[in-house]
Amino acid sequence: MYKKFKWFIKYYKKYYIIGVIFLLLSDIVSLFLPYIIGKLIDLIYNNSIDLNNFIKIISFTIFVVILKYFLAMGWSYNVFKASGSIEYLARNKLMRKFLNQSQEFFEKNSTGSLMGKSTNDISQISIMAGYGTLALIDSTILPFSIILVMIFTIDLRLTLLSILPLPFIAIIYFKIGDKIYDKSKKVNQSFDRLNDSVLEDAEGIRLIRVFNIVENRRKIFYKNADELATNNIILAKYQALLAPVERIITSLTFIIAIGFGSYLMRLGKISIGQIVSFTYYLNMLVWPMYALGDFINLKEQASAAMDRIDETLNYKEEIKNTDNKKSVNLPLNIEFDNHNFKYPSSKENILNEINLSIKNSKSLGILGKTSSGKTTLIKQILDLYKVDKSDIYFNDDISSDISFKSFKENLGYVPQENMIFSDTLRNNILFAKEDASDEELNFAIEIADFNKDIADFPEGLETITGEKGVSLSGGQKQRLSIARAVLKNPEILILDDAMSAVDANTEKNIITNLNKYRSNKTTIIVAHRISQVQNCDEIIVLEDGKIVEKGNHYELMKNDKWYKKQYENQILGDMYD
Repeated sequence: MYKKFKWFIKYYKKYYIIGVIFLLLSDIVSLFLPYIIGKLIDLIYNNSIDLNNFIKIISFTIFVVILKYFLAMGWSYNVFKASGSIEYLARNKLMRKFLNQSQEFFEKNSTGSLMGKSTNDISQISIMAGYGTLALIDSTILPFSIILVMIFTIDLRLTLLSILPLPFIAIIYFKIGDKIYDKSKKVNQSFDRLNDSVLEDAEGIRLIRVFNIVENRRKIFYKNADELATNNIILAKYQALLAPVERIITSLTFIIAIGFGSYLMRLGKISIGQIVSFTYYLNMLVWPMYALGDFINLKEQASAAMDRIDETLNYKEEIKNTDNKKSVNLPLNIEFDNHNFKYPSSKENILNEINLSIKNSKSLGILGKTSSGKTTLIKQILDLYKVDKSDIYFNDDISSDISFKSFKENLGYVPQENMIFSDTLRNNILFAKEDASDEELNFAIEIADFNKDIADFPEGLETITGEKGVSLSGGQKQRLSIARAVLKNPEILILDDAMSAVDANTEKNIITNLNKYRSNKTTIIVAHRISQVQNCDEIIVLEDGKIVEKGNHYELMKNDKWYKKQYENQILGDMYD
């Protein structure tokens, strides 16, 4: 068990050492109370106590209680400070891990699973690190201390006979513990699936309503919720077995203690005060038994959670520290020299023999049918997949020798799926450059032709977008994303099908603004509509991952190929529209 949790315990070893010392002292002090009470009862029963001794005993008892209170404060502060810090540390470690992973990692791990690990699993570990530490110490050291005191201050035979049933608690607990571990893993997996379902519904609520599949999605949600509830109930059944075992066996110890203790008292072997002290000590033994059950329960749940978190933390980091790599030199030219690429999960290449030069201050248009490799080509520039990049050059340097941190400082990117935060329009745009002036902000909004829409919102730039931008239309999301990307005035701007949801007039305004204000910058536009790229300095057409056409608009129109036919079809379609 220690091996699983040692990575975070070592960070807060000081707090644990101090906390455990205070806890042990608190437990030792607790052992005085039954003895004092027993002695006081014997003195009263034998009528051999005066007022002065009575006051001394009561005063000492009060002192012990107060001392125990302060010791409890000491261990509580240190142990739970450590557990809270561990929760913070674990979440930070997970977040750093997420940020240092490639696209492949996020394709293999669902959002719901990552959220579950970041919330539910870490909370279970935090509880184990706090209350679990208390339960561990009090279920191991405390009972042996109590038993030793009972043996040496009361009676050996009475002690051994009374505690005879207690080992059965440990045996049963360890049997049930394995079941709790297995069921905890199933609960966590069900929690992940429910998380995914809720996220999908929240993000796709408009589509769900448009296609009238609310009832279908409700059934899926109920199925996942029922599965989680069922697994929780099964887990609760095993957990519920612990309490009756504790009560039955501890009750049996009391019956033995009172019965045999009364017999010994009749024989004059022990006094009535010792019987009271013994009963008090037995009562103190009940807590360690409960603590043992809690510890095993928490240990198995936290162990299952730790296995899931370790699976992520042990995942190979794809984004390495690039401090020793070269910074990007501007102006920047990007060149593909017979580049091939396939996804880690694919058997065949998605890109084949790509030869392409992206010149500084020039614009490039990328066209092609669906699944022709357009976005995949963009992902090569963005370094989203860690594969051999020896045939991609940034100026004269192989791309793998370049610090992508410095490259991305000069990059603006609008993906197909717009990432809108549940915040104001202003903060969503400022995400790219938080210290931008109002003048820069308004200029970016103007380039994205988003100013008219903002003026129509009652709160203007302070309008809350809602979860995933639920209050915005598809076109508004795209223009917000474009404004965010151009705000930092990047050397390279990549628009990946970023105007698919805007009307023709808005598209024309955006293209005109980009051509006007980015004439000395590099712009790459991936599109389906030729109108978005026809003014680019160079246009390429992809088919099955290969460049089948290359040139500017006028050069491509001379060839009776896909570009010309597509252009004529789109012009004809626009005329009918």
